[in-house]
Amino acid sequence: MEQIFKIGIIDDDSSKVTQIMVKLLEGFGKATSEKQEKYSMYKFFPIELEIKDELDEMIQQVLEEKLDCVLVDYKLSSYKNVGYSGVEFAKSLGEVLFDFPIFILTSYEDDLFLNEIFNAYQVFDFGRYLNEESERIELNYKIIEQILKTTKQKQKWEEEIKKLLPLAGQSQEIDSQLLDLDAKLEKSINGKNAIPDKIKKDLDSNKLTELLNKIDDILGKE
Repeated sequence: MEQIFKIGIIDDDSSKVTQIMVKLLEGFGKATSEKQEKYSMYKFFPIELEIKDELDEMIQQVLEEKLDCVLVDYKLSSYKNVGYSGVEFAKSLGEVLFDFPIFILTSYEDDLFLNEIFNAYQVFDFGRYLNEESERIELNYKIIEQILKTTKQKQKWEEEIKKLLPLAGQSQEIDSQLLDLDAKLEKSINGKNAIPDKIKKDLDSNKLTELLNKIDDILGKE
Protein backbone atom coordinates (compact mmCIF):
# COMPACT_ATOMS: atom_id res chain seq x y z
CA MET A 1 0.00 0.00 0.00
CA GLU A 2 1.42 3.38 -1.04
CA GLN A 3 2.27 5.82 1.74
CA ILE A 4 2.74 9.53 1.10
CA PHE A 5 4.95 11.77 3.23
CA LYS A 6 4.59 15.57 3.17
CA ILE A 7 8.01 17.19 2.95
CA GLY A 8 8.34 20.92 3.62
CA ILE A 9 11.09 22.83 1.77
CA ILE A 10 12.47 26.14 3.03
CA ASP A 11 14.78 28.14 0.77
CA ASP A 12 14.74 31.77 -0.30
CA ASP A 13 15.82 30.75 -3.84
CA SER A 14 12.73 29.44 -5.67
CA SER A 15 14.86 27.77 -8.35
CA LYS A 16 16.59 25.69 -5.68
CA VAL A 17 13.21 24.71 -4.25
CA THR A 18 12.16 23.43 -7.67
CA GLN A 19 15.37 21.44 -8.00
CA ILE A 20 14.88 19.85 -4.58
CA MET A 21 11.29 18.96 -5.42
CA VAL A 22 12.44 17.18 -8.59
CA LYS A 23 14.99 15.13 -6.65
CA LEU A 24 12.45 14.20 -4.00
CA LEU A 25 9.99 13.04 -6.64
CA GLU A 26 12.69 10.87 -8.23
CA GLY A 27 12.54 8.84 -5.03
CA PHE A 28 14.76 5.79 -5.35
CA GLY A 29 15.27 5.68 -9.09
CA LYS A 30 18.69 4.15 -9.87
CA ALA A 31 19.03 2.85 -6.30
CA THR A 32 19.91 -0.79 -5.66
CA SER A 33 17.12 -3.27 -6.30
CA GLU A 34 17.07 -3.98 -2.56
CA LYS A 35 16.44 -0.32 -1.68
CA GLN A 36 13.88 0.08 -4.45
CA GLU A 37 11.97 -2.93 -3.19
CA LYS A 38 12.12 -1.76 0.44
CA TYR A 39 11.13 1.87 -0.17
CA SER A 40 9.03 1.78 -3.34
CA MET A 41 5.81 2.07 -1.29
CA TYR A 42 6.87 5.47 0.10
CA LYS A 43 6.29 8.62 -1.98
CA PHE A 44 7.16 12.25 -1.26
CA PHE A 45 4.75 15.17 -1.58
CA PRO A 46 6.98 18.31 -1.55
CA ILE A 47 5.56 21.58 -0.23
CA GLU A 48 7.32 24.95 -0.46
CA LEU A 49 7.01 26.92 2.76
CA GLU A 50 6.86 30.69 2.67
CA ILE A 51 9.73 32.33 4.51
CA LYS A 52 8.41 34.48 7.35
CA ASP A 53 10.12 37.23 9.33
CA GLU A 54 9.78 35.43 12.65
CA LEU A 55 10.74 31.90 13.67
CA ASP A 56 7.43 31.41 15.47
CA GLU A 57 5.58 32.07 12.22
CA MET A 58 7.73 29.50 10.41
CA ILE A 59 7.08 26.89 13.07
CA GLN A 60 3.36 27.60 12.93
CA GLN A 61 3.45 26.85 9.19
CA VAL A 62 4.98 23.44 9.86
CA LEU A 63 2.27 22.68 12.43
CA GLU A 64 -0.56 23.86 10.17
CA GLU A 65 0.67 21.88 7.16
CA LYS A 66 1.06 18.73 9.31
CA LEU A 67 4.37 17.93 7.67
CA ASP A 68 6.30 14.70 8.12
CA CYS A 69 9.73 16.24 7.53
CA VAL A 70 11.41 19.53 6.61
CA LEU A 71 14.40 20.33 4.37
CA VAL A 72 15.85 23.76 5.06
CA ASP A 73 18.66 25.75 3.44
CA TYR A 74 21.41 26.77 5.85
CA LYS A 75 21.60 30.32 4.54
CA LEU A 76 18.15 31.82 4.18
CA SER A 77 19.30 35.36 3.42
CA SER A 78 20.65 35.15 -0.13
CA TYR A 79 17.58 36.85 -1.59
CA LYS A 80 15.52 37.69 1.48
CA ASN A 81 16.52 39.51 4.64
CA VAL A 82 15.74 37.22 7.56
CA GLY A 83 17.35 37.22 10.97
CA TYR A 84 17.82 33.48 11.43
CA SER A 85 19.67 30.62 9.75
CA GLY A 86 18.51 27.12 8.85
CA VAL A 87 20.23 25.78 11.97
CA GLU A 88 18.44 28.29 14.20
CA PHE A 89 15.14 27.29 12.62
CA ALA A 90 15.93 23.58 13.10
CA LYS A 91 16.77 24.08 16.77
CA SER A 92 13.65 26.15 17.41
CA LEU A 93 11.47 23.58 15.69
CA GLY A 94 13.08 20.85 17.80
CA GLU A 95 11.95 22.67 20.95
CA VAL A 96 8.32 22.56 19.77
CA LEU A 97 8.22 19.18 18.01
CA PHE A 98 10.29 16.60 19.86
CA ASP A 99 12.60 14.56 17.58
CA PHE A 100 10.97 15.94 14.41
CA PRO A 101 12.73 14.85 11.16
CA ILE A 102 14.61 17.83 9.73
CA PHE A 103 17.60 18.05 7.38
CA ILE A 104 19.80 21.02 6.46
CA LEU A 105 21.09 21.56 2.94
CA THR A 106 24.30 23.53 2.72
CA SER A 107 27.33 24.04 0.48
CA TYR A 108 31.08 23.82 0.93
CA GLU A 109 31.24 27.62 0.93
CA ASP A 110 28.95 27.87 3.95
CA ASP A 111 30.47 28.15 7.41
CA LEU A 112 28.06 25.69 9.00
CA PHE A 113 30.71 23.08 9.71
CA LEU A 114 33.10 25.66 11.17
CA ASN A 115 30.82 27.76 13.34
CA GLU A 116 27.76 25.67 14.17
CA ILE A 117 27.14 22.73 16.47
CA PHE A 118 24.65 20.48 14.73
CA ASN A 119 24.12 16.78 14.09
CA ALA A 120 26.17 15.88 11.00
CA TYR A 121 23.69 13.09 10.22
CA GLN A 122 21.14 15.80 9.37
CA VAL A 123 23.40 17.89 7.10
CA PHE A 124 23.70 17.34 3.34
CA ASP A 125 25.59 19.17 0.63
CA PHE A 126 23.15 20.80 -1.78
CA GLY A 127 25.34 20.46 -4.87
CA ARG A 128 26.01 16.79 -4.26
CA TYR A 129 22.31 16.13 -3.61
CA LEU A 130 21.50 17.57 -7.03
CA ASN A 131 24.33 16.00 -8.99
CA GLU A 132 25.23 12.70 -7.35
CA GLU A 133 22.78 9.81 -7.43
CA SER A 134 24.29 8.25 -4.31
CA GLU A 135 23.82 11.45 -2.30
CA ARG A 136 20.22 11.86 -3.48
CA ILE A 137 19.41 8.26 -2.61
CA GLU A 138 21.10 8.62 0.79
CA LEU A 139 19.10 11.70 1.80
CA ASN A 140 15.82 10.29 0.50
CA TYR A 141 16.54 7.11 2.46
CA LYS A 142 17.32 9.01 5.65
CA ILE A 143 14.14 11.08 5.31
CA ILE A 144 12.01 7.95 5.24
CA GLU A 145 13.91 6.22 8.03
CA GLN A 146 13.63 9.25 10.32
CA ILE A 147 9.90 9.62 9.64
CA LEU A 148 9.32 5.92 10.35
CA LYS A 149 11.44 6.11 13.52
CA THR A 150 9.49 9.11 14.83
CA THR A 151 6.14 7.48 14.01
CA LYS A 152 7.15 4.22 15.68
CA GLN A 153 8.23 6.07 18.82
CA LYS A 154 4.89 7.90 19.06
CA GLN A 155 3.01 4.62 18.68
CA LYS A 156 5.13 3.04 21.41
CA TRP A 157 4.36 5.89 23.81
CA GLU A 158 0.65 5.63 23.00
CA GLU A 159 0.65 1.89 23.68
CA GLU A 160 2.48 2.35 26.99
CA ILE A 161 0.00 5.05 28.07
CA LYS A 162 -2.97 2.80 27.24
CA LYS A 163 -1.47 -0.01 29.33
CA LEU A 164 -0.81 2.21 32.33
CA LEU A 165 -3.97 4.32 32.15
CA PRO A 166 -6.20 1.80 34.04
CA LEU A 167 -3.58 1.77 36.82
CA ALA A 168 -3.48 5.56 37.28
CA GLY A 169 -3.62 6.58 40.93
CA GLN A 170 -2.45 3.23 42.29
CA SER A 171 1.12 4.36 42.92
CA GLN A 172 3.34 7.39 42.56
CA GLU A 173 5.67 5.45 40.26
CA ILE A 174 2.87 4.64 37.79
CA ASP A 175 1.59 8.23 37.84
CA SER A 176 5.12 9.53 37.20
CA GLN A 177 5.50 7.17 34.25
CA LEU A 178 2.18 8.32 32.82
CA LEU A 179 3.11 11.97 33.18
CA ASP A 180 6.49 11.40 31.55
CA LEU A 181 5.01 9.46 28.62
CA ASP A 182 2.25 12.00 28.17
CA ALA A 183 4.74 14.89 28.14
CA LYS A 184 6.83 13.19 25.45
CA LEU A 185 3.78 12.42 23.33
CA GLU A 186 2.39 15.94 23.61
CA LYS A 187 5.73 17.46 22.66
CA SER A 188 6.00 15.19 19.63
CA ILE A 189 2.62 16.47 18.39
CA ASN A 190 2.76 20.13 19.40
CA GLY A 191 4.93 21.24 22.28
CA LYS A 192 3.36 24.72 22.20
CA ASN A 193 0.13 23.29 23.59
CA ALA A 194 1.73 20.92 26.08
CA ILE A 195 0.73 21.37 29.71
CA PRO A 196 3.78 22.38 31.79
CA ASP A 197 5.29 19.55 33.81
CA LYS A 198 4.99 21.49 37.08
CA ILE A 199 1.21 21.77 36.67
CA LYS A 200 0.91 18.08 35.85
CA LYS A 201 2.82 17.09 38.97
CA ASP A 202 0.26 18.95 41.10
CA LEU A 203 -2.65 16.95 39.67
CA ASP A 204 -4.37 14.47 41.94
CA SER A 205 -5.07 10.96 40.62
CA ASN A 206 -8.65 11.73 39.49
CA LYS A 207 -7.59 14.78 37.50
CA LEU A 208 -4.62 12.86 36.13
CA THR A 209 -6.89 10.13 34.79
CA GLU A 210 -9.26 12.73 33.32
CA LEU A 211 -6.36 14.52 31.63
CA LEU A 212 -4.92 11.37 30.10
CA ASN A 213 -8.36 10.22 28.92
CA LYS A 214 -8.81 13.50 27.09
CA ILE A 215 -5.41 13.17 25.45
CA ASP A 216 -6.19 9.60 24.47
CA ASP A 217 -9.46 10.81 22.86
CA ILE A 218 -7.57 13.48 20.92
CA LEU A 219 -5.02 10.95 19.68
CA GLY A 220 -7.82 8.68 18.53
CA LYS A 221 -9.11 11.44 16.29
CA GLU A 222 -5.73 12.14 14.66
